[in-house]
Amino acid sequence: ASGLAYALLRPIYSMEAPLQAGSYDGAAVRARIQREVSSSPVVVYSYTLSPFCSQAKELLDALGAKYTAIELAPEWLPGLMPADGAAVRAELGAMTGQTSMPHVFIGGQSVGGLFTGTPGLVPLLESGGLQEKLKSAGAL
Repeated sequence: ASGLAYALLRPIYSMEAPLQAGSYDGAAVRARIQREVSSSPVVVYSYTLSPFCSQAKELLDALGAKYTAIELAPEWLPGLMPADGAAVRAELGAMTGQTSMPHVFIGGQSVGGLFTGTPGLVPLLESGGLQEKLKSAGAL
């Protein structure tokens, strides 16, 4: 069900993220993201109040994976997200097509969110590929 909801809302989020971010230095934000995703075997961009973000981190914890969580804001709603978090969210969208959180990188590569993405943490787990990917990245 969350995958269907995301598919329906994705075009709205894709338009909304750059508007919320406003004017920012795309090259500097992209360089920041690249530094962050190369600094840890697993990086989770997250909102502190999001149940999907919490579940993604709980899944990684349950597997014993080493990861770095980067909290962009309490939530994506206007007034709750600082300018730098909005810029990172917009630039992640420009880089990967995904503006929703969590946004997980394993070994420097985007795997998407909890249930959706390329392919997402839960689909990777269900296919048996998550532990392999985490081991290859040095997270296990």
